[in-house]
Amino acid sequence: MRTYSYTATRSRTEAVVDQFDMFLRYAGIQDAGRVKLLDAVEKRWLDKVGVYLVDHNQKRILEVSISINWELHAQFAAISPRVSTDLPGWESGAAPEIRVLGHRFGRKAREYGQTPHYWVLFVPAILGDVNLHRRRCDETGVSFSGTLPEWRNAPLRREDRSVLDLEELGISVTEA
Repeated sequence: MRTYSYTATRSRTEAVVDQFDMFLRYAGIQDAGRVKLLDAVEKRWLDKVGVYLVDHNQKRILEVSISINWELHAQFAAISPRVSTDLPGWESGAAPEIRVLGHRFGRKAREYGQTPHYWVLFVPAILGDVNLHRRRCDETGVSFSGTLPEWRNAPLRREDRSVLDLEELGISVTEA
């Protein structure tokens, strides 16, 4: 008798981009915006992407962000360049934290009848060059001089953790 099992492996960078993709899908970000964000992540332009909801006064009430430490990513990629995406707790290639927090955020957006908003934080090399920053904002589909809405109340960060088996990724939840 033989037993065969299917194991999915991806490059570490592909796995990172996939986590951003699944998080943004679960959170409810539409395809047009998501594709531009994922392109920017793949090109290593972004350090962080956040999604948020606002109340009827356009004040932020909930935000979930996912971050990547590119230096740490390079170190991990040198040691383990391939990542299995069928790890315990992972479902359809999504790390548990990505799946759970993305789904929770998406459910809240639907409860409030809202389309989620998003923001990005570019890497320091882009932020340090105003012309490059302006171009990357256009290419990523975000406003160069945009600001985030104020919080409804003093924000409280509830969760801040790394992602299982992709320690270079962080995810945090902030509520007002």
